[in-house]
Amino acid sequence: MLDIDVKEMERHIKLLGLIPVLDEESGKTIYRRKTSLPVPSPEELENRISDHLAATRENANITKEEMAELLGLSQQFYGRAERREAHLRVTRLILMIEILGPEMFDVLAEVAPQIFGTDEAEAKARGKLVSTVMRLPAKNVHEILTYVSLIADLVQRERDEADHAVVRDVKELMDKNGLTSEDVKGLILAEKAKRGPRKPRKLKASEADN
Repeated sequence: MLDIDVKEMERHIKLLGLIPVLDEESGKTIYRRKTSLPVPSPEELENRISDHLAATRENANITKEEMAELLGLSQQFYGRAERREAHLRVTRLILMIEILGPEMFDVLAEVAPQIFGTDEAEAKARGKLVSTVMRLPAKNVHEILTYVSLIADLVQRERDEADHAVVRDVKELMDKNGLTSEDVKGLILAEKAKRGPRKPRKLKASEADN
């Protein structure tokens, strides 16, 4: 690993909860989020997207020829993409999201649920939430954002308090055992991993009204 701090890489991997996976296409090790859901390979993801292109396009009452024109592609190439014989570049998929809107977010939740949650229930709930918000009028989005921001602030506050508690506990260990700063960094990461993510506490009526 040239020009890469191995210890820093290991820290990122541990902090982000990543696991090594062999990428069959490149033959190299890649890192992905740990999840209880089946994790498709990059090639499987490409194929899943291709499988959904036709249905999503047809739901929007757009012909194959029209979609090719809208994306600036030849009809032959776009047809191959729907048949799994070619793959669209990320930039073209973004154009499809612009054209089809929420429909493409439904596709994303379907083909890659692991990015929405670590288990099936969470993935479905988050995917549905994103899809629902994308379909709301702007006025409703701003109203919901106010409430969601309040919840996010409370969750972050709890995380900060938990982090401070971890640092305090580790410093006490350092003082007792004469540990170095590198030892402290490792202990902080280990302690945070052991405690796991904090569940957001329920809002009290007085907090929800503010």
